[in-house]
Amino acid sequence: MVRWWSIGLIFSLMVAVTGTAAELRVIPHPREVQLTNKDFVPDKATRIEINDLKNADDRFAAEQLAEEVQQAAGFKPAIGSFKVKSRNVIALLRANESSRPFKPLLEERHLDLGEKFDPEGYVLDVDASGVVAAANTAEGIFYAVQTLKQMLVPGESRGVHFQGAHIRDWPAMHYRGVHDDISRGPVPTLEFMKRQVRTAAEYKLNMWSVYLEYPFEYRSEPLIGPRDGSLTAAEVKELVEFARRYHVDVVPEQQAFGHLHHVLKWEKYSDIAELPYGNVLTPTNPKTYEFIQRLYAELVPLFPSKFFHIGADETFELGEGQTKALKEKEGLGKVYFDHIVKVRELMEPFHKRLMFWGDIALHYPELLKELPKDMVVMTWNYNPRDDFESLIKPFHDAGLDVMVCPGVNNWNRIFPNNNMALKNIRNFVRDGQKLGAIGMFNTTWDDDGEALFKMTWYGLVFGAAAAWQPGESSIDQFRADFDWAFYRNNDHAFASAIDNFAKIHEALLKAGLGDANNSLVWANYLSADGAAALKKILPSARSIRLLAEDSLELLYRSGGQAHRNQDTVADLIFAARRLDYLGMKMLYAEQMSKTYWDGYLHLSERGRVNRNLHSLDYVDGLVGDLRDTSSALRTSYQQLWLAENRPYWMENVLVRYDLELDRWAKLQQQLAELQRHFSETSTLPAPEELGFFLR
Repeated sequence: MVRWWSIGLIFSLMVAVTGTAAELRVIPHPREVQLTNKDFVPDKATRIEINDLKNADDRFAAEQLAEEVQQAAGFKPAIGSFKVKSRNVIALLRANESSRPFKPLLEERHLDLGEKFDPEGYVLDVDASGVVAAANTAEGIFYAVQTLKQMLVPGESRGVHFQGAHIRDWPAMHYRGVHDDISRGPVPTLEFMKRQVRTAAEYKLNMWSVYLEYPFEYRSEPLIGPRDGSLTAAEVKELVEFARRYHVDVVPEQQAFGHLHHVLKWEKYSDIAELPYGNVLTPTNPKTYEFIQRLYAELVPLFPSKFFHIGADETFELGEGQTKALKEKEGLGKVYFDHIVKVRELMEPFHKRLMFWGDIALHYPELLKELPKDMVVMTWNYNPRDDFESLIKPFHDAGLDVMVCPGVNNWNRIFPNNNMALKNIRNFVRDGQKLGAIGMFNTTWDDDGEALFKMTWYGLVFGAAAAWQPGESSIDQFRADFDWAFYRNNDHAFASAIDNFAKIHEALLKAGLGDANNSLVWANYLSADGAAALKKILPSARSIRLLAEDSLELLYRSGGQAHRNQDTVADLIFAARRLDYLGMKMLYAEQMSKTYWDGYLHLSERGRVNRNLHSLDYVDGLVGDLRDTSSALRTSYQQLWLAENRPYWMENVLVRYDLELDRWAKLQQQLAELQRHFSETSTLPAPEELGFFLR
């Protein structure tokens, strides 16, 4: 097998005799690290040894490590049973095994776990003779392997080697999850969902939540899930079993209050809607609870997780329709909490811990103590606040368990706004740890239906680090480690490209146009409103293009250096191209407007007018550039979508590209007609008639 690192990419890693986690490019950083210069160089005789070859979990972890060595060094170590006196071995040991023939080895390596060591924790020691990793559980062994995979590095003199180190590591938060929206457009394929779970597990995330409003193939309610865009029971079972091998708990969320428009748009469900064809179920109709019970009876048994998420956020319509009289009698807060409790009662036969979003409940702190104490509040906020205590403490004081739910700020955006996301994640998780939150759910949302999941890994991996590491995680350290930990790239090309995207977000925010959101791409700048927006952003438009093009060059040059997660590079390239197109649209709109105005104000100079019109639409004209670029983006987007998702919903996004292409085609036709018109009459229509408002 071809090695990861060509000669040109091999680098020298400077390691002190002792050091800190900052010198180890591992995400998440281990809690306690002592680096040494005692590196272990595996060779073709190296073996990976575990306690019991019949133990499927440990065998699976050992296979993962063997595959990593094969990719890096070109050979695959054999896997065998532990032998007490073996050398040139990577030993993955269950320290709590009753026979413990390896106890002297653990003592020699100072690998003490103790009886109360965290179940997900591990210890490991790397020296010139080999590697010893020990844990009390399958999870601990698995996480030791994930760390070792990132510690396998190239070197100029000794080749591929494991960095010499002594590590004790365990998580700060027990539940470390990702919440993926599959209800606002993109519905991933089963194979891509497996890929999501596998990648998340490499960074020690242990929960994966699928957000359902409607895309599940319910047998009892067959109208709800679209035939070509729904998860099936068979797919869920396969995903759950796949995730189990990676120690990831798959947690479903099926909304049971709000965000149910795609259910309530059906006439059949009109009597359980708070408002006609709205978003919220009415608590006043007993049929509401019969409906919820049918959904949950079918869905809940498919997931062995002890958790089940009932949603219940943003119920803004509640009390405005069928529930108005009840709200006026009892108060909106009581109406809301009574519904939550009724849903919990429906769930009692399944013996699940119910999760629900905390945004509405936060408005009624006096009612929180009435909630059953086995419920888990998912408190959320996606802004980069300095302090999140007010979003956590009321629930904690009411005796409820809390998970903090930051977000990767990908919704409606050309690329996630990581300036906002990383600060939001860092501070929310930090305060969650301080106030006793039991876990973190990092969220993705696909509000406008355009989002591509593979663009979110930067924020998701940082969330994994923040939830595993104690206290406030360092954003700067994460950026420094990201290229290696995610791409196995030895420089910082990918993080630098992503940093450029963040700078573009900032430039647009300062201009007062929001950040780099999709609506800016689709906006018509050849209009009065578009010209007004252009005046705000034009001072920064050139820098936006230059930043995007700098990222594009970095990605083109370094794309081949991504020796892991290579498929995500195409998504970064696409983001850079779209951001460049955004800047192009703005600058071209200005140039086209000024060019047309120049001709319009000098109609007597026929040569000048003809040159101006030709520059707009002739061979290599500006409108043709916009048409060609948007057409190429459409093709790329379709390919990237299908690499992740089912075809369902895709056309709803592609139509936006089609409208963009239609705009440029119509403008080209207009300009061609104007050239003929000018040659015959020596006149042109007023610039504003074509959308040219900038003189």
